[in-house]
Amino acid sequence: MEKLLTAAVLDDQTVILDGRKLAGTDEVAEAIGMLLQSVPHFVLMIEGMPEKHYEGIGKVIYGSSRAGFELDNLRYSWKGSEAG
Repeated sequence: MEKLLTAAVLDDQTVILDGRKLAGTDEVAEAIGMLLQSVPHFVLMIEGMPEKHYEGIGKVIYGSSRAGFELDNLRYSWKGSEAG
């Protein structure tokens, strides 16, 4: 079974990943690259509110791609006004 890691998008600038507070695509890409070295197979769950933090969510997706993470292993957990 693959390990599940969560990227919590707090706003358009701030992401919490593996206990680290990250700002920007470069930091996200670097953190995911380091995770890939220690845990080569994992699923990345992106949590956020797309109607408010689409830029931050985009940074996680783009940073993941830049790090060489297989985007097929991305999952999403949207929170927002339509969520219960």
